[in-house]
Amino acid sequence: MSMKDIYSEVKKRKMEALDKKDVVQAVEKHGKILAISGRYEKPKRVVEHMYASVKNVIKEREIMKENLSQYDVVLIGCPGSDIPHASYPKVKDFVMNGGWLITTDWALQSIIENIFPGYIRWNRAKTADAVVPCQIIQSNHPFLDGVLSEIQQSKWQKQSEKNTKKSEFRWWLETRSFPIQVLNHEAVRVLISSWEIQSKWGESPVLVEFDYGKMGGRIIHMISHTHLQKGGAKGKYASALILTNILDEKVSQKMGLSKKPTSGYVSDWQTPQTQAQPQQQFIQSPVETPQNNFVTPTASGAGLTGTSQIVELDASSSGNFSYTSKCVYCGYDFTEHMGKIFICKECNTPYHESCINMQINEGTCKNCSRILLW
Repeated sequence: MSMKDIYSEVKKRKMEALDKKDVVQAVEKHGKILAISGRYEKPKRVVEHMYASVKNVIKEREIMKENLSQYDVVLIGCPGSDIPHASYPKVKDFVMNGGWLITTDWALQSIIENIFPGYIRWNRAKTADAVVPCQIIQSNHPFLDGVLSEIQQSKWQKQSEKNTKKSEFRWWLETRSFPIQVLNHEAVRVLISSWEIQSKWGESPVLVEFDYGKMGGRIIHMISHTHLQKGGAKGKYASALILTNILDEKVSQKMGLSKKPTSGYVSDWQTPQTQAQPQQQFIQSPVETPQNNFVTPTASGAGLTGTSQIVELDASSSGNFSYTSKCVYCGYDFTEHMGKIFICKECNTPYHESCINMQINEGTCKNCSRILLW
């Protein structure tokens, strides 16, 4: 499928099956995105097919002439090193005043580490030219709205490689892509990971985001590039959903649009939604509060949610632990894990070190739902 076909499919699915017609129409009328090309990132290939009222693509040095405040989202493509240093305050002010910034691959070092230090950084490893399976970590995050349900449709399963799980898609890493190391685990949210990247190059994050400033500014960074030529149709479709979801969410916040429940998703690609389904009531599930962006548990009935301490496990002296056990967060075992192992003290559920850092951002143990405490 061409990029035009991919983005056309995304728009169609959002309007017909994912109950986001009002959001798509709002973005078409009000959404504004600026993409800055890099030597290795060619955002025009995707941005020109997005639904938005303004879709501008410029070269790096042309940023000095742009009024960034007129845009909702600015994308700086890899490597970002040709962006004039004189424009750095301009980029920072854009985010400080509520703008959303997307960066890709090498811009991690040239843009994020220079302008927004202390959150994420390049771990100084360089990947090979590879296509890796990716695991969705926070499927309920607005940027991943509909991604998990969509990539599991029969249409994409028929096109998936044999070693790709139903809930996974594949992401293309160019030669010398920069693995993402999270520095501030309290602020940075990891949305998509790849255990293959971690096992080969030391870090698992594929897509991360964090808030910046007090005006609603946000920074989103992804390893590799938006066009994902070798990612296959399923990977390109997932990437298109994510990029359009980012603009959807920004415009929804700006316009005050209400969120739609995810229960409206259809279960089969070929079957359109014929009538709205009733909203479901979810009890004792994590809820993200807009005031502080931290996930807190809800409780039903009387009583309070219990707590549990996170304990580092000494696997060599624990007779009840097996390296073939599965991490409840990512579903992978510990046979090739070189880092620390942690457990929820109350239910003895094991986590990889990176997984417990991400799970604690969600607030509760994935197994027993107790509030996790260090």
